[in-house]
Amino acid sequence: MTEHVCISVIVPFYNAQLHIQKCIDLLLNQDFKNTFEIIMVDDGSTDNSKKIVLQNEDKKIRSYSLEKNYGPSAARNFGIKKSKGQYIFFLDVDDTVDLNILSVMYNKAIENDYDLIFCERRYIENFKNTKEDVYAYPADKHFEKPEINKEMKIRFYDPLLLFGLFDLTGRLIRRSIIIDNKIFFEERLRYLEDEFFMWEVMPSIKKAAYIRKQLYSFYVHPNVNTALSEGLVRGFNFSNFKLIKNHIGECLNRQEFSFKTSQKIADQAFIFYIISSLISFSRSMLLGKLDISKSIKIRKKLISDIISDTEVAKSIKNYVRSDKESFWIPKAIKWRSSRLLEFVCDLRAKEIIKIRRKNL
Repeated sequence: MTEHVCISVIVPFYNAQLHIQKCIDLLLNQDFKNTFEIIMVDDGSTDNSKKIVLQNEDKKIRSYSLEKNYGPSAARNFGIKKSKGQYIFFLDVDDTVDLNILSVMYNKAIENDYDLIFCERRYIENFKNTKEDVYAYPADKHFEKPEINKEMKIRFYDPLLLFGLFDLTGRLIRRSIIIDNKIFFEERLRYLEDEFFMWEVMPSIKKAAYIRKQLYSFYVHPNVNTALSEGLVRGFNFSNFKLIKNHIGECLNRQEFSFKTSQKIADQAFIFYIISSLISFSRSMLLGKLDISKSIKIRKKLISDIISDTEVAKSIKNYVRSDKESFWIPKAIKWRSSRLLEFVCDLRAKEIIKIRRKNL
């Protein structure tokens, strides 16, 4: 008889020798009394990461290797196909988890047969939690379809929102939802692939729960490129923003939103992601994470694609700007002014850097 597995923890990794043993130790020392598996997927590493994994002789660990570096989407997809758990838990190898995260979340899951359970995350930069006493909700929260629909409607109206239903890591997702609906990560994406996946999952979520505890720690590495910067340097195509926009619209339609509402939210998401990417890339430039001459050319090309695109011109007309974001960036896009857009992106990036450093 096949042993029942409660949780499949999927950990993709690439050249992670500095973090991987700590990641494994935190998982092996979980206080979770039920059966769980740890699926380590090597995404073509060229360092000692794979060797370190193989040195850990524990029946919970299942180690696999991809033949070359395909990206986190492909590695996670491979992990999904190999998983056996009742729930799936995605963990990034350079993040950390509390030793009770699996037990706390699984106990909550079976308490009311939830499809999705998520907790708060710490954001650690320079050894300090920049989200100390910052929570998404004032108490533990239960979501059914009306609340989930509400969250989908408001997702793209707060640029400083760093947590919620649409994060990927640090949550339990019912595996049967993923498998039965053939939901996989979009392997063409090396940026926003996590939200792409979660939007695909959301129409099948009937009940979700939020635990008001910071059980997962996300680490901000000051000298390491963001996923966006790395994606753009590797050739992230502007058309991918349209791919994501159309995908969100389709997911909303499956959630039985009207076509008009779905289109409105998808258009908002389209501009929201474009603006977010411009600011994130500009921030990496200012922090010296990128080769300046190369990054200037990449940003100029991205801005040129943005201001010359007819879909952008159409969507920006109805974009609803949050009070928490730049007044001038949407204006510069609407006016198709590349010089103004470059200037205000740098200005906003400096503001974001100050906001983050103020919390350190």
